[in-house]
Amino acid sequence: MNKITIEKIHMQNRISWRLHFLFFCFMFFRLSCNISYGQIPVIPTIQPATMPTAPAYTPRTNNSPNVPNYPVQNQKNQLDMYEQDRRMIERRDAEVKKTLNQYSVGRNGIQYNIPSKADRQTAESYLKAAKLLNSMLNGTIPISLKDAVFIVDNTFTRGKLDYSKYNKAIENLVTIAKLATKQDGYHWNDPITRNTMLFRVMADTLKIKIPNKEKPITSYPMRYNYADYNGANDWMSMSVSKLLATQKGQCHSMPLLYLILCEATNTEASLAYSPRHSYAKFKDQTGKWYNLELTNGYVMSDALIIGSGFITADALKSKIYMEPQNRKEVIAECLNDLASNYVHDFGYDGFALQCADSALKYAPNSLRSMSMKANCMTDQFEYVANQVGRPHPDTLKIHYPKIYKIYEERNKTYRWLDECGYREMPEEAYNKWLDFIGREKEKQEKQDKTRFLIQSTK
Repeated sequence: MNKITIEKIHMQNRISWRLHFLFFCFMFFRLSCNISYGQIPVIPTIQPATMPTAPAYTPRTNNSPNVPNYPVQNQKNQLDMYEQDRRMIERRDAEVKKTLNQYSVGRNGIQYNIPSKADRQTAESYLKAAKLLNSMLNGTIPISLKDAVFIVDNTFTRGKLDYSKYNKAIENLVTIAKLATKQDGYHWNDPITRNTMLFRVMADTLKIKIPNKEKPITSYPMRYNYADYNGANDWMSMSVSKLLATQKGQCHSMPLLYLILCEATNTEASLAYSPRHSYAKFKDQTGKWYNLELTNGYVMSDALIIGSGFITADALKSKIYMEPQNRKEVIAECLNDLASNYVHDFGYDGFALQCADSALKYAPNSLRSMSMKANCMTDQFEYVANQVGRPHPDTLKIHYPKIYKIYEERNKTYRWLDECGYREMPEEAYNKWLDFIGREKEKQEKQDKTRFLIQSTK
C-alpha cells in the first residue's frame, strides 16, 4: 500500500479534478440562476474549450484499496504528461478569471460616462452658462457677444466679476472712438470709419480732447501679453475681462473685444482663424476684405496669412482657416471657451463633449470644436475600455457594441481632422511668424491708420 506508483497519483489527480470541476459548474449554475432576473448585460456563453477548471490540486497519499493499480510507464513520459496537465490547468484558471471579471463588470454595470470632478455648485453654474449660450444659438434669446463673453469669464471665476465695470469699460472705449472720429474730421455714421476707429482705439495712442476740459486725455494701445499669452501662469490671461483690466491680451481676447465694440456700435465685422491664431476682418462696400491683426495693430494681406506655411490647400477648401465667421459661429466659439475653461479645472467629461457637439451644430467646420470632441471621445473610450480589460476592437464589436460605437465615433473625429487639411503648427514656428508680422508692422508705423484704411476703401 505504501508503494504507490506515479501513475496512481496521476490518476487520482484526474479523478479529483473532475469532481472539483463538476462542483464548480454546479455552483456557477446556481449563481447564474440567482441573478438572471437582474438588469445586467448578458454574459457571453462559455465555449467548451474555455470551461472553468478547479484550482490546482496537490496530490496526497491514496490509502483506498478500491483504486486499481495501473501498469508503470516510463517516468519521463509521466512527467511530460503531468507538465501538460499543469499548463492546461493554469490556462483554464486564467480563462475562468477573465470570465468572472466579465461577470463582475456585468453585475455592477459598465460606467460609460466619465464621472465629473466638479462640485455640485460649480457643475450647475457651468450647465447654466451652457444653457444661456445655447439659448442664443437656437434663437430663444437675442445674441449678445458682450454678454456671452462675460458669462464664460464669470463662470470660470465662480461669479467674482462685476458686470457693471465690464460694461463701463466697453462704453468708455466706444466713447473714445467717437471723440477721435469727430476730432479727426471723419463721420461716425460711415461704417468703414467705425471699423477703422474702433481698430485704432485698440491699436494706437490717441490724444483726445474732452468737452469742457482743458487738458486732453491719452488713450494707450492694448499690448500683446508676451509673458503669459497662453495662460500658463494665469488662465484668465486669455480672457476679455483680463484684457479690459490690464490692457494686455493676445490673439484670443483681442479679436473678441474688437467684435464686442463693433456689436455695440452696430458695425459689421467677423472673426477668422489661422493656425494657432484668430483675427478680425471686415469688408468695404465693394466686397473687399481687410484683415486686422489686433495683437500688433497691423492690417494683413491674405498672402501674409497663408505665408505662415501651415495653411494647406485642403484646409482652405474645408474652410477651417481664413473664413469669416457669422454671429452664431462666434457664439459657438464661446461654447468652446466655456468647455476649455471647464477642462482646465476638471478634465474631459460629458460636459465638455456636450459643448463640442452643440458648437458643431452651428459651426460644422470648427477645427477647435472637433478637436475638443476628439479629446473627449479619446478619454471616454480609454475610461470604458479599461473596465473590460481593453480587448481587441473585434471583441468589442461582438460582446460590447456600445463601447465599439464609442471607438468608431472617436476614429471618425480623427478622420475628420486628417481630411480637413489640418497641420499642427509648432509653437516655435508660431512665434517666428508673429515676429515676422511685427517687422512688417514697422512699415505701417509712419502711416496714419485711419487715412490708410479709409483711402484704401474708396
